[in-house]
This record gives sequence, structure tokens and C-alpha cells, in this order.
Amino acid sequence: MALEVGRVCMKLVGREAGRLCVVLNNITNEKTKKNSFVMVTGPRLLTGIKRRKANITHLEPTRHILEIKEDATDEEIIEAYKKANVVTKFNLKLPSAGKMKAVKEEKVKEAETKPKEKAEVKKMDK
Repeated sequence: MALEVGRVCMKLVGREAGRLCVVLNNITNEKTKKNSFVMVTGPRLLTGIKRRKANITHLEPTRHILEIKEDATDEEIIEAYKKANVVTKFNLKLPSAGKMKAVKEEKVKEAETKPKEKAEVKKMDK
């Protein structure tokens, strides 16, 4: 059973059990050619589930499908939740604009520092 991109699911197992997530893409095992894992996200600001790989047996699909592309950003996913009225159906609390901006700035800072760290490591190896 493969879950399509955009399918809203409920996590059944683990510390995130009972929370909503959305499927971002299917992960195919190269040896067995089976889809037993999917990439999911809440996103964390909305439902508390961060972007991660999940076993499809640990997910319960709902009837809701969001219109998103593969590997969509958290902002795009939150907008899709609003458009599909999933936020009101499940009584989700939308993050404030300040929180969204803070997380976005944090990601930009991380992206700026990561390449520098890799460059420094390469210099040290030589």
C-alpha cells in the first residue's frame, strides 16, 4: 500500500502518536522495490511532527488530501491545510506570524553556516 503525496495521516505509534502529518513523498527500497516508508511532516509548528521518514504501517490515512508538490516547504503545507479546511476540522492552532518568521530566519542562518563549516574541514584535511 503506497500513500500518495498530500495525504493527511494520523500517526499511530511512537511519541507523536495521535498527531496529524502529511505525506511528502514515497521512499522505495532499492533491493525489494517496495514502498514501506514515506517522508512525512506535520509541520512541526502546526502539529508537532518534524520532517522525518515513517513506516507506512505506523500511519492511518484520513480522507483528506492536500494539494501540494513533493518535498513542499512548511509554509506551503500550512497554506494547503488552510485551503482544505483541515485546520478547522481538527481544531489545529495556527502558528503566529512571528513564530513562522523566527523559524524561517533560523533556517537561513543554518544554511549560511553549514557550507562554511564544510570548507573549514576540507582546509584542515589538507
